Amino acid sequence: MRTKILAAAMLLLAVVGAFSGHRYYMTAYLPGKRLDEAVKKQAEIIERIRPDTLAKAVDTGKAPDTPLVLCENVNDDIVGWITIPDTNIDLPVVQGEDNDFYLHNGVDGQYNYELGCPFLDYRCESDFSGFNSIVYAHNMTEQRMFADIALYKDEAFFQSHPAGTLTMKDGEHDVQFFAYMTTMSTSPAYHVAFASLSEKEDYIEYVFSEANYTDFFTPDELKGKEDLHFLLLSTCTFESDDARGILFGVIG
Repeated sequence: MRTKILAAAMLLLAVVGAFSGHRYYMTAYLPGKRLDEAVKKQAEIIERIRPDTLAKAVDTGKAPDTPLVLCENVNDDIVGWITIPDTNIDLPVVQGEDNDFYLHNGVDGQYNYELGCPFLDYRCESDFSGFNSIVYAHNMTEQRMFADIALYKDEAFFQSHPAGTLTMKDGEHDVQFFAYMTTMSTSPAYHVAFASLSEKEDYIEYVFSEANYTDFFTPDELKGKEDLHFLLLSTCTFESDDARGILFGVIG
């Protein structure tokens, strides 16, 4: 009798172990493996199409029509390239028909297991010529995508990394960062349609009043700038379920 009970217990443990192992494989190991493969694939594509790769390849003395020509060979949705020194942000920027597609798909437009890629708000001008150009990306583990935007919570990091570059079809532009804001996804910071100069000035005042900190510009200096264009880099920052971090810059 004891032998039968022991055998039954061992069989039960084996079944439970097999079920647990299968569940771990399906819910943890396999998704993690697929994400790692997606990260590797995306990194290979990015390395192949980055603007400085093009510069090294061009030795004929004839400049290409656009520094993003290699990007366009991969995906016509690529509209720019954002780089921030000493971070992992050296990435192409795409723009889709909505703000959902590139949350789940990579720079080549293929599903990449929710890694996504940086994308320009579909409401914004594709050449970053609007008053506000907002780029979103996930805050992923291992400092992937826009995770390093959260480094700007620390004002000391901001002071030592105050600038980046935005490469567009017409060339490379400096970006001077001037504010970091912790906010919510429904924040007025994400406004993109401005009907008047007064609305733009009100927006500038809003940013300076709500930002965690600001530097390098005053509100009046920005209001006095002609042809002013902001670049906002936004990601989740997990202070609450709907928390977002936004790094504000001026495109030069």
